[in-house]
Amino acid sequence: MSSPDPYAPQPPPMQPPPGQAAPGAYPPPPQPGMPPPYPPYQTGVEINGKAVAAMVCGLIFMTSPLGIMGLAFGKTAQRQIEAGQGIGRPLAKAGRVLGWVSVGFTIFWALYIIAAIVAISTAVSAV
Repeated sequence: MSSPDPYAPQPPPMQPPPGQAAPGAYPPPPQPGMPPPYPPYQTGVEINGKAVAAMVCGLIFMTSPLGIMGLAFGKTAQRQIEAGQGIGRPLAKAGRVLGWVSVGFTIFWALYIIAAIVAISTAVSAV
Protein backbone atom coordinates (compact mmCIF):
# COMPACT_ATOMS: atom_id res chain seq x y z
CA MET A 1 0.00 0.00 0.00
CA SER A 2 1.26 3.38 -0.88
CA SER A 3 0.30 6.62 0.77
CA PRO A 4 -0.94 9.58 -1.28
CA ASP A 5 1.73 11.88 -2.60
CA PRO A 6 1.79 15.00 -0.37
CA TYR A 7 3.31 17.02 -3.24
CA ALA A 8 0.61 16.15 -5.76
CA PRO A 9 -1.60 19.05 -6.93
CA GLN A 10 -4.57 19.58 -4.66
CA PRO A 11 -8.12 19.74 -6.01
CA PRO A 12 -9.61 23.25 -6.06
CA PRO A 13 -11.59 24.25 -2.95
CA MET A 14 -15.34 23.88 -3.14
CA GLN A 15 -17.04 26.92 -4.57
CA PRO A 16 -20.33 28.20 -3.09
CA PRO A 17 -23.45 27.73 -5.20
CA PRO A 18 -24.22 30.50 -7.69
CA GLY A 19 -25.85 33.51 -6.06
CA GLN A 20 -24.40 32.79 -2.62
CA ALA A 21 -21.35 34.36 -1.05
CA ALA A 22 -18.48 32.37 0.38
CA PRO A 23 -18.43 32.09 4.20
CA GLY A 24 -17.01 35.26 5.71
CA ALA A 25 -17.43 37.24 2.49
CA TYR A 26 -19.72 40.17 1.90
CA PRO A 27 -23.16 39.33 0.48
CA PRO A 28 -23.71 40.08 -3.18
CA PRO A 29 -25.22 43.46 -4.07
CA PRO A 30 -29.01 43.50 -4.47
CA GLN A 31 -30.51 42.98 -7.88
CA PRO A 32 -31.96 46.05 -9.59
CA GLY A 33 -35.52 46.70 -8.42
CA MET A 34 -35.13 44.45 -5.35
CA PRO A 35 -34.96 45.66 -1.74
CA PRO A 36 -31.59 45.41 -0.01
CA PRO A 37 -30.93 42.23 2.00
CA TYR A 38 -31.41 42.15 5.76
CA PRO A 39 -28.34 43.03 7.81
CA PRO A 40 -26.65 40.15 9.64
CA TYR A 41 -28.06 39.32 13.07
CA GLN A 42 -26.19 41.14 15.81
CA THR A 43 -25.95 39.47 19.19
CA GLY A 44 -26.19 41.89 22.08
CA VAL A 45 -25.63 41.80 25.78
CA GLU A 46 -27.57 39.05 27.54
CA ILE A 47 -30.25 39.71 30.14
CA ASN A 48 -29.06 38.82 33.62
CA GLY A 49 -30.63 35.52 34.67
CA LYS A 50 -30.93 36.52 38.32
CA ALA A 51 -32.89 39.62 37.29
CA VAL A 52 -35.38 37.37 35.49
CA ALA A 53 -35.49 35.04 38.51
CA ALA A 54 -36.14 38.03 40.79
CA MET A 55 -39.08 39.14 38.68
CA VAL A 56 -40.56 35.63 38.41
CA CYS A 57 -40.15 34.85 42.12
CA GLY A 58 -41.58 38.25 43.03
CA LEU A 59 -44.66 37.68 40.87
CA ILE A 60 -45.31 34.05 41.77
CA PHE A 61 -44.60 34.30 45.51
CA MET A 62 -45.85 37.85 46.12
CA THR A 63 -48.32 36.86 48.85
CA SER A 64 -46.16 34.24 50.56
CA PRO A 65 -42.98 34.31 52.61
CA LEU A 66 -41.12 32.80 49.63
CA GLY A 67 -41.34 36.20 47.92
CA ILE A 68 -38.21 37.11 49.85
CA MET A 69 -36.35 35.14 47.17
CA GLY A 70 -37.34 37.90 44.72
CA LEU A 71 -35.77 40.41 47.08
CA ALA A 72 -32.53 38.42 47.33
CA PHE A 73 -32.29 37.66 43.60
CA GLY A 74 -33.05 41.30 42.80
CA LYS A 75 -30.25 42.59 45.01
CA THR A 76 -27.64 40.18 43.64
CA ALA A 77 -28.78 40.89 40.07
CA GLN A 78 -28.50 44.63 40.64
CA ARG A 79 -24.93 44.20 41.89
CA GLN A 80 -24.03 42.03 38.90
CA ILE A 81 -25.59 44.49 36.45
CA GLU A 82 -23.67 47.38 38.00
CA ALA A 83 -20.51 45.29 37.56
CA GLY A 84 -21.31 44.98 33.83
CA GLN A 85 -22.62 41.41 33.78
CA GLY A 86 -25.63 41.79 31.52
CA ILE A 87 -28.69 44.01 31.44
CA GLY A 88 -32.06 43.86 33.16
CA ARG A 89 -32.05 46.58 35.79
CA PRO A 90 -35.87 47.09 35.57
CA LEU A 91 -36.47 43.37 36.12
CA ALA A 92 -34.19 43.36 39.15
CA LYS A 93 -35.88 46.44 40.56
CA ALA A 94 -39.35 44.94 40.04
CA GLY A 95 -38.22 41.76 41.79
CA ARG A 96 -36.94 43.77 44.74
CA VAL A 97 -40.15 45.80 44.99
CA LEU A 98 -42.31 42.67 44.84
CA GLY A 99 -40.03 41.06 47.42
CA TRP A 100 -40.71 43.95 49.80
CA VAL A 101 -44.44 43.63 49.07
CA SER A 102 -44.10 39.97 50.05
CA VAL A 103 -42.38 40.96 53.29
CA GLY A 104 -45.25 43.35 54.00
CA PHE A 105 -47.85 40.66 53.33
CA THR A 106 -45.97 38.22 55.53
CA ILE A 107 -45.78 40.68 58.44
CA PHE A 108 -49.46 41.59 58.02
CA TRP A 109 -50.62 37.97 58.06
CA ALA A 110 -48.32 37.07 60.95
CA LEU A 111 -49.78 39.94 63.03
CA TYR A 112 -53.31 39.00 61.94
CA ILE A 113 -52.83 35.37 63.03
CA ILE A 114 -51.31 36.46 66.36
CA ALA A 115 -54.23 38.85 66.97
CA ALA A 116 -56.72 36.09 66.10
CA ILE A 117 -55.06 33.64 68.48
CA VAL A 118 -55.05 36.24 71.28
CA ALA A 119 -58.71 37.08 70.63
CA ILE A 120 -59.74 33.42 70.61
CA SER A 121 -57.75 32.60 73.75
CA THR A 122 -59.25 35.54 75.67
CA ALA A 123 -62.75 34.56 74.51
CA VAL A 124 -62.22 30.97 75.59
CA SER A 125 -60.81 31.95 78.98
CA ALA A 126 -63.75 34.32 79.60
CA VAL A 127 -66.24 31.46 79.19
